[in-house]
Amino acid sequence: MPDLSDASSYTAITFAPIQGFIENSRKLRDLYGSSYLLSFLSWSVCHAADAKGFPIISPALINVAQGLPNVIIIQGKFDQDEARNAFNQAWKCAVETCRLWIERELEVDLNGKRWHYHWEREWSLWANYAWEFFYIYGGKTPTEAKDKLTEKKRSRNWTGINWTGESSTLSGGDAIAYPELGRAGIDPRRYNYQEQKTKVELFHQQLSQTLGMAFINSIPELSKKPESWKAEKSVEYGESFIDPREELSIPELVKRMITHNVIAEEMGCNLQQQLSETQPEKLAELQKLIIAIQNDLKPDSFKELNRLKRKRNPNEPEYWTGWFQGDGDGAGNYLKDLPPQQINEFSQIMRDWGKTLVDRQNSKTLTAADKPLPGRDSRIVYAGGDDFLGVLFNANEQIKTTDCSNFFTRFKTHIWNQPVHKPISVSVGFVWAGAKVPQREVLQHCHEAEKVAKQKGRDRINFRILFNSGTYLEWACPWWVLENGLFEEYRDREGNQKWVHLYNDVAVLESRHAFGNGNNITVEVAKTLFKAYFGEENGLLNEENWWNPEEPKSAAKVGILGSRQSFDSDYKTIPIAEFNQRLDVRQAINDWMINLAKIGFHLHRDWS
Repeated sequence: MPDLSDASSYTAITFAPIQGFIENSRKLRDLYGSSYLLSFLSWSVCHAADAKGFPIISPALINVAQGLPNVIIIQGKFDQDEARNAFNQAWKCAVETCRLWIERELEVDLNGKRWHYHWEREWSLWANYAWEFFYIYGGKTPTEAKDKLTEKKRSRNWTGINWTGESSTLSGGDAIAYPELGRAGIDPRRYNYQEQKTKVELFHQQLSQTLGMAFINSIPELSKKPESWKAEKSVEYGESFIDPREELSIPELVKRMITHNVIAEEMGCNLQQQLSETQPEKLAELQKLIIAIQNDLKPDSFKELNRLKRKRNPNEPEYWTGWFQGDGDGAGNYLKDLPPQQINEFSQIMRDWGKTLVDRQNSKTLTAADKPLPGRDSRIVYAGGDDFLGVLFNANEQIKTTDCSNFFTRFKTHIWNQPVHKPISVSVGFVWAGAKVPQREVLQHCHEAEKVAKQKGRDRINFRILFNSGTYLEWACPWWVLENGLFEEYRDREGNQKWVHLYNDVAVLESRHAFGNGNNITVEVAKTLFKAYFGEENGLLNEENWWNPEEPKSAAKVGILGSRQSFDSDYKTIPIAEFNQRLDVRQAINDWMINLAKIGFHLHRDWS
């Protein structure tokens, strides 16, 4: 029986690292692998508590494994050892499934020589020390429990894994996984880099082809094809999982391999056997997660982004892509005074929203025009609660930036507040990224762009143009400004929508210091310029639109500059008229107008 003797107290559980685990991703497949694994680990804890009869306050819909958030609130005292054991069991199952599959399927190398695996200790270390697990019990409300959990996370208990050998080309922080990793008795003075590199490349080439052939043999209609066809296709399908040129570490290899249908299914079967489940129906959603991997990431249908530094064909076209990451605003404050039942209802609303968004985008029956995201191959990578990440692209042609900007113009009304209006607003970071920017850097910029949207006052989007050089431009804007037709209202001197004219005018005015400098900063030039291009009657830059309302729960629109508190913590002691004359405030208005011109130009140019 569950320990509900003090049902007014709560258990809170989470684990780390999350952001780093997601960001260390070279391929789109890595992102899916990260998302699936994080959901799998959260599900393992929720399932263990639910099997003991503990009510799960958050997340709701624990029978939907995909997209589960990593913060878990449980009513009553769920034993720490049981929670930790369930978590560790799931992760070790994923790690061991990958290791044993490789050792079983790759007994000899491509030259017919037996592989001698020395890496079991390294796999064991990653199985035991990859995660930090945080647990608290004693909060009198779910919010109090969550706050205590956040406080506990500040006191880290991290164990680093020491390793030898060459470092992974993806993260650079771990050793390359190959059979001789961890071999004892190697004299460092006799280390032969070229010899090891040859073995690493041979291993990854064989692993890639073996994964490709395993996929072919798992599909009945493909397994009947001629051997010559299978041999050729095994290379193509294998590279969709692991390119032989890649040099992945153990955790990176696990993320990649669990997206293979055969390995995902084997992992699920292994966990079911370990659980000795007496109620098989409780594992139904785990099976659905496995099926989602099998269907969503099949190499003959899954559209990948090629972000390898070395391309096989130098003439292969390169395309810019759009990435967006978002998060609900002030969820903690909103939930703070709610009873557990309403917290669970809110969690269910957000979980339903994420599941519906993913299902609609992945639907095989909806046309591209009816799907929520623009772009034939665009995807929602994850939508867990009020957190989400997506990518906008076409696999074989350049997606238009205007399609992306139009999508975000209607995002809050037609995506976030559908099918029901949400009680909290949302902030999004959108990164339009050059084809040569590594995916890991794109994800870091995505995370930073979202943070800027929060810092600028929430309830808005921050557009960031990320060039191949690593430099970027950005501009944050409240949703209501976009919804009121800011981009559509733009007209140049000829009545057209060529943003290059505004772009050039701003460049000239900046070079002549027309916006002012030092102690002589004026906003009149910015206001005049705005009215010239967006209509004489458009008063968007007027002072009444500068600031967020004083009451956070007010229905009033947020300001284009956000909160006055971000400029001065003592803002309440300063009259608003005086505050608006500050140099930093006037400079912020000018920067907003200047960045609008630059971002608008790049969002409305032809990138093909």
